[in-house]
Amino acid sequence: MSLPRLRIRPQHGVCALGALCFGLGLAHLATEGEGLGTGLEAFVICGIALLVVATAYKLPNRPISRSGKWRALRLAVTVAGSFALLAFAVWLIWAVEGQEGELSFLLAFATALGSAVGIRGGLYAVEADERLSEARDLTKLLTINQRVLRHNLRNELCVALGNLDRIERRDHGPETAEDVRTARTHLNGLLETTDRTREIVSIWNTDQRETFRLRELLEERIDAVAAASPDVSIGTEFDGDPRVSSHPALPTAIEEALRNAAEHTPTDVAVTVTLRTDRTGAAVVEVADTGAGIPGYEVDAIEGSAETALVHTQGLGLWIIYWTVETSDGTFELLENEPTGTVLRITLPTAEEA
Repeated sequence: MSLPRLRIRPQHGVCALGALCFGLGLAHLATEGEGLGTGLEAFVICGIALLVVATAYKLPNRPISRSGKWRALRLAVTVAGSFALLAFAVWLIWAVEGQEGELSFLLAFATALGSAVGIRGGLYAVEADERLSEARDLTKLLTINQRVLRHNLRNELCVALGNLDRIERRDHGPETAEDVRTARTHLNGLLETTDRTREIVSIWNTDQRETFRLRELLEERIDAVAAASPDVSIGTEFDGDPRVSSHPALPTAIEEALRNAAEHTPTDVAVTVTLRTDRTGAAVVEVADTGAGIPGYEVDAIEGSAETALVHTQGLGLWIIYWTVETSDGTFELLENEPTGTVLRITLPTAEEA
């Protein structure tokens, strides 16, 4: 029977920092005597340390990402170290001038105060930064929808309505069926565009999480895409079976990635799906093809904030992948394959074991 693996969380680090400060307070009390002044000094240090521990207890409920909590902890350690160095510098100045000063109290007090200021201020700074990033993402999302409504929907409607007008103005003849088919094609494209934009907004508005076994998920989606595109051969290279906790739309995003490679790739071009774990323990999924590659304007739309042309639903499929991965605390990259083609890389943090 194997024991569950202990996963270190950000609150553990904050609690350890508070325990260190508390220990410094007790050490000061033990080494500097039992006088009332020393007792009060130790009480102040331990009180500040308990504030740090209380922050660790409430940390899991803070509306901050896991990576943001780790960043706040690193800020706290940096500030605590800076305060301790400043206290040591003050003590050196006093020593050079012949003045007495308690080095143990200065270091313990400065470390505890720096830890409290660092973790509290760090959390507020990280939370503000993530809210700003969220606002920027929302702005980008609204820009995408506005761009699609302005360009795609208007153009498709104009083509469809123009063909229907021609049907109404003439007698039914041999060309009528072709015009009807053209109108239907464009209207279906319009429907697909609206469905995809609605799905993107739905992804943004959902903050739920679902656990997936990536190997099983990839095999299911590869089978589905292979059934729809039997002429496309999809190879696999699976190294392990990482478990991830992500947005519920992850299966859709994976299928979009596979369809993007299958539907926009000639039949003589190879498509390979790779699953592995990187050095940090994150799960990495790569969908690589050796085709002509994704158009540059689609890549620019994903990677840049400036407005670029968005004239195909292929681009909306990429946005479905982007927002699914983004809301799962992962990363989405579009890379050039060698010698030709595209590598679509999805990196997701692995799920914590129950």
